[in-house]
Amino acid sequence: MEASVIASKGKAGFTFEDVVIGAVETSSGFLITEAEIISFASRYDPLPIHVDREAAAAGPFGVLTASGAHMIAIRMRLLHDFAYGGGVIAAVGLDELRFLAPLRAGQICKVECEFLEKRASKKRQDRGVVTIRQSLLADGAPVLTLKDIVLMRRRPAGHVQSTP
Repeated sequence: MEASVIASKGKAGFTFEDVVIGAVETSSGFLITEAEIISFASRYDPLPIHVDREAAAAGPFGVLTASGAHMIAIRMRLLHDFAYGGGVIAAVGLDELRFLAPLRAGQICKVECEFLEKRASKKRQDRGVVTIRQSLLADGAPVLTLKDIVLMRRRPAGHVQSTP
């Protein structure tokens, strides 16, 4: 997948305190190829509409399409490339996962994130929980949406973030 990532803008050191509720950020682009669709699906979701050109042509979308699991994997990769740096400790859950449209070869994928809420842990001062609405966009249109709930690192007490 790395060869198809168009650009990257990672955020080293991004922590719970850096989350701004209501902020919307969009990742760099990822070009999805037919070879990647077939390779991923052959291994993890070998439905004919994902691996067989002829079957896909006769199917509901008329072409090969990426599997839902592949769409989720692309979303995750794009998040690692641009969003949270080392700030995420662990995933807590995914809510309201929806597949809105097929993802086809040749489309440029991006992830759009809107920070919805955050709360500091009452038990552990070194972490907090953040909820983010995410959309996987293909050529600018959403093909997958969900709410991602993550456990994020907090800055140590008294730590002041340096500014450039």
